[in-house]
Amino acid sequence: MRRSPLLVVVVLGCAPGPVPPRVVIGPPVPRTSCTGTASTDSAVYDAAQVTERPVVYDGPILNYPPELRAAGVQGRVLLSVVINTDGRADAGSIEAIRSPDFGLTYEARRWVVGAKFWPGCLTGRPVRVRVAIPIDFKVMR
Repeated sequence: MRRSPLLVVVVLGCAPGPVPPRVVIGPPVPRTSCTGTASTDSAVYDAAQVTERPVVYDGPILNYPPELRAAGVQGRVLLSVVINTDGRADAGSIEAIRSPDFGLTYEARRWVVGAKFWPGCLTGRPVRVRVAIPIDFKVMR
């Protein structure tokens, strides 16, 4: 199964000190063509099989755990996630493919569960899509 990145979320902070994280998602992306359309298809498609991939449009503030930031723990958390036809992550489908620390994995997973996506489309209808989501945590000095 080929996985391709959907988005990159970068959390920047300085150690030590209570600096609120800055989340970088990228430029606004228009809705997918099947947004708001009903679907009865329960199959899960790979991102390479769909005509339009899910697109994130909103999400909660990503928390960079202060103790990990202060300790200089940083890196990329790569999650495999199924985005449902309603644009929400299927919490039971989330798997960590790669992560530098369990605490960062926990926060990345929490962010994905709270994020909102325009659904993936296959020939004009919304479908469930498995995507890889990289989330970068970086200590800025």
